[in-house]
Amino acid sequence: MSRKAYVQEMAAFDDAYDPELAAACNRLAAWVEPLPEGMLIDPASRLTESDLALILRRLYATRHVNQDVPRPLDDDQPRQARSSVPLTAKD
Repeated sequence: MSRKAYVQEMAAFDDAYDPELAAACNRLAAWVEPLPEGMLIDPASRLTESDLALILRRLYATRHVNQDVPRPLDDDQPRQARSSVPLTAKD
């Protein structure tokens, strides 16, 4: 299967268990698809198109897995974050 065909198929996250994540993945996949393969997106972090494609492929493979895991007791307060920065980012 060609890379373009796989990305187009991959963009169908509509059947994921988490509709909000599915919508975000669909938008990201649509943004990544036209990029040249291996293109450097962010020089500071060395993030490439290939990195994003890998992340999308892994998310696509697990889109039916219900991530209903108990949250830690100290994690009941909402955390402040910018939408473009993962909550796992170091301060």
